[in-house]
Amino acid sequence: MGILVYGSVFLTSIGVLYVIYERFLEPKALVKERLDNVKIITDTREALSDEMHEPFTQRVINPAYEKIVIHLGEIAPSSIRDKYNALLASAGLLDKMKYYNILAIQFLLASLLVLMNFVISRRFGSPINSTFLFLAVLLGFLFPYSVLKSKSEERRQKIQHALPNFLDLLHVTVEAGLSFDMSIYRTTSKLKGPLSDELLFTMNEMNKGRDRSEAFRDLVKRTQVEDLATFVTSIIQAEELGSNIGNVLRIQAETIRTAKRQRLETQAAKIPVKMTIPMTLCLLPAMLIVAVGPSVISIMENFLK
Repeated sequence: MGILVYGSVFLTSIGVLYVIYERFLEPKALVKERLDNVKIITDTREALSDEMHEPFTQRVINPAYEKIVIHLGEIAPSSIRDKYNALLASAGLLDKMKYYNILAIQFLLASLLVLMNFVISRRFGSPINSTFLFLAVLLGFLFPYSVLKSKSEERRQKIQHALPNFLDLLHVTVEAGLSFDMSIYRTTSKLKGPLSDELLFTMNEMNKGRDRSEAFRDLVKRTQVEDLATFVTSIIQAEELGSNIGNVLRIQAETIRTAKRQRLETQAAKIPVKMTIPMTLCLLPAMLIVAVGPSVISIMENFLK
């Protein structure tokens, strides 16, 4: 008898709960599901509407341009791709441009110069000169490359010029008791420039889990600065051998400063040789005119008499 009573109570409870679920809970769940579906549809329509309000160049031209230049860049030899990527990295432009953007600029500039050659020839009725066409194509490909290379060289010179002072301050902070990593952060906060930017990027890579030696070697590969490569090699060897980082930094700062002085002395020694041709072409004719001119005038006057 007791089992029947308990069973009846159990079944009655289940029935009451089922009725409550059917009458109150399930409609709310259905309403919530429908509202979620409506929200998804509304968000999709708003996203499409926002996309349609964007400029035509951003919606159509830019994606088409990216696809075309990427495919054209894949045709280029791997040596050219690697060379342009290295130049972009040393110029600090690798996060803004890729190698295929440079190739596209070269192709467009060469095409524009060739088109201008055709238009000018048609305008003046002269035949198309193959030499001018060759020069137009050559200029179109060499000019962007020259600009990129000059920016790369300029940035490398800035890094090389800032390295001795950077190492001096880094040595002071290490000797003051800071760790090598904290010394780099402290020094980069005081000295701004390409060298600090590259070192901060390297430290961020190490914080993400990259090996220290690999991150520093990649720094050398990006910047392509010989003195920085020497410094990185010394730091890696000091960490592997357990040497004193402070002494290594002091020695490296002195070595790099001496190398900088020697480079300046070498450049100063080359100045007289480089000035020989301009002086010969510019000063010597003027000196001859001043020295011989009056005599020539006197001789001509005597003959005319």
